Amino acid sequence: MSPPYSARHVLLDPSHGIKCPARGHLVKSRWSWLPVSIILLAVYATLASGLYLVVALVRPQYGDRIGSQRGLAPATATLLSAMIAKSIELSYVTVCVAFVGQVLSRRALLRRSRGITIPEMNLRTWIMQPGSLLVQGEMLQQAAGTVLGVLALTAAIVSMLYTTAAEALVSPKLVLGHVESRQLVGRVSVDFANPKILGERCASPIPLAMDPDFRNSTCMELKHTGQAYHNYREWLDEWSIVRDPTDDLARRPPPMGSLWDNTSLTGQWIDLKDNDVAELSERHQRLVLNVTAAMPHGGIFAAANDPVNHIPEPQDGGEGNFVLDAAVAAPAVNVLCAGMTKEELAPLVWTEWPENSEDKFNVTTWVQNEAPGVPTYPDYLNRTVVDDIFGWGPQYDQRPPVFGRLPLAYNTVLNTTGLMPANSVYLLGTTPQPATDDPPYVLCALKAKLSPRCLTHYEASATGANLTVNCESSTNPMQYDRVHPEDADGQWRLDWKNVASLWSTSLSLGAGISDGAASNARLLMQLVPTGSPRALPAARPSVAEALAVLAGSTLLLSSMGTSFRTAWPYADRGDSIVHNPVAETCEATLQTVGYASGGSQEWQRAFYLVLGAAFITSVVYLGFFLGEARGEQITDFTEPPNLFALALNSPPSTRVQGACAEGPTGVALEEHFDIAAANDDGHLFIASKGDGYAHATGMDGDVEVGGGSPAMQEYQRLSRGGTLCSWFY
Repeated sequence: MSPPYSARHVLLDPSHGIKCPARGHLVKSRWSWLPVSIILLAVYATLASGLYLVVALVRPQYGDRIGSQRGLAPATATLLSAMIAKSIELSYVTVCVAFVGQVLSRRALLRRSRGITIPEMNLRTWIMQPGSLLVQGEMLQQAAGTVLGVLALTAAIVSMLYTTAAEALVSPKLVLGHVESRQLVGRVSVDFANPKILGERCASPIPLAMDPDFRNSTCMELKHTGQAYHNYREWLDEWSIVRDPTDDLARRPPPMGSLWDNTSLTGQWIDLKDNDVAELSERHQRLVLNVTAAMPHGGIFAAANDPVNHIPEPQDGGEGNFVLDAAVAAPAVNVLCAGMTKEELAPLVWTEWPENSEDKFNVTTWVQNEAPGVPTYPDYLNRTVVDDIFGWGPQYDQRPPVFGRLPLAYNTVLNTTGLMPANSVYLLGTTPQPATDDPPYVLCALKAKLSPRCLTHYEASATGANLTVNCESSTNPMQYDRVHPEDADGQWRLDWKNVASLWSTSLSLGAGISDGAASNARLLMQLVPTGSPRALPAARPSVAEALAVLAGSTLLLSSMGTSFRTAWPYADRGDSIVHNPVAETCEATLQTVGYASGGSQEWQRAFYLVLGAAFITSVVYLGFFLGEARGEQITDFTEPPNLFALALNSPPSTRVQGACAEGPTGVALEEHFDIAAANDDGHLFIASKGDGYAHATGMDGDVEVGGGSPAMQEYQRLSRGGTLCSWFY
């Protein structure tokens, strides 16, 4: 005869004689320390993991909040990020273990549930000791396919990788930031190529009062000499290592140089459609070279260092490095050369005029611009066969140059007298004449303007900077003429001729007037293209390119403190602008190297899965504790002390017989267990469903609801279920 069953509890086999009345509660009050702590940890894990996920996705830049005297030191910021990540990881693991324990315990107490298995009881070990997954293959096979198993595996992966993921995607690190559009402010105080202001601002230990007539010109000549020869030498060195000779000007070494020994300068050959040597020479039946070199706008360097623009200063280690593109006009020099014979040059050479001779020529008076017999404006002087090439005559409103004498071979002479109207300086040189078809003489005109088809590119770091120009790009939106399509091409600047006068004199380009045989002139004449048909020599530079590179330094000096526009917009201010500079803006884009979150390598994007999984599962856990558990915590029977006490006071099970030595294996891992109550004292025990122990059915009604000890009353409520997620159990 089978023993009678009450409505709320199950009788044990009397032969065991186990009596274990509960001394405490099965359910912890929602205001006790444990439930409150778990909920607080769940809230923190959810909010903090969500914040870290957002930071990783947004990849914010921290500007000067890190790495400056006003902000955190980089090492401190990295350590703080790691500490927060570790606290998230610890909170997450604690909450996840609590979640697994609560789900399994509630399932074991619910009379309609399928019960729990030994592999499921072991899920907490996976979370706290992820390495155990490698040695628990059988349990992994049994539990990994369940919903709770998937959550536990996810938690195990998160616990292993969360700190690493946060280091890769959240921890501040040096990166090149996003492109930022801004208005760059520059201080404009002088028009382009103003020789007077350049001389006054030239640094020299000689006071003006000591040498009022020549202090400024002497200072500028020394500056021109040092800068021009330095740039020229770098460019010649580049030519000496050319590995792919070409006559395509766009692919030949560009103008280059340096500024203040820590800023590299790189120019660009522009107006390429006008420099086809073969076509020009064929059209004019003589050697014709026409090159234009653009250089960066010198005002960008000062603007980038102006505090009003709030551009960070580069620091050691890479912080503060920046890349700046400015939509400004670029100063450019044009060099036009033509080969000529002695007879063709006669109208332009004083000693070749019928009334003059070599015996009458006086070098001293010529150099002092006191030569007799040179007509003045409005006389446009003599006509020549190259008037249309150089644009001389009334129809062009330009007077041709006059040279004192023809130079000897390898020598050059200058015309910088400024016979108005004239916008160029001129150089006449005598070639070595190695062949009859080579031009015995070459005449070159140099003039400058501000080109609208460029932008200035500036890259700066603590170890140096690069100032370059980018011109005639079909795609660059920051090119000046795309930002200001209303501005026309710059006019050839008359003032630059006066700057170039000092420049050319300082380089001994006019030493041929007294047979000076300067080495610079010799090299220039060796660079005159020879042979037929006329073309740029692939293996060496041309005289026009060399002159443009030599003149490049004047462009940078002439553009410092000048307007960013192609035309001077402050004519009404007169000289007052020198002492009261105008703040002028230009469109620019800026990228700075600073501290920002986000991965530095593409493969690090895989860690988004870890951060996302941590946040999503944290939301699930928090929702469970607030919604399903309503803030209550029941005794977690999966914790080893609680499970040990429960098992010690439970009857033996035939389902796990033989597992005393090596532990449960095989079919024992598939067995389902639940927690039942033995009497109204709240004696709880764990039993296999296959052993015949079961929850009370609650059908016969012989015991009143709520009867027995507090633990038994709590057991009765939990075993009935009826919560939002009871179906999940």
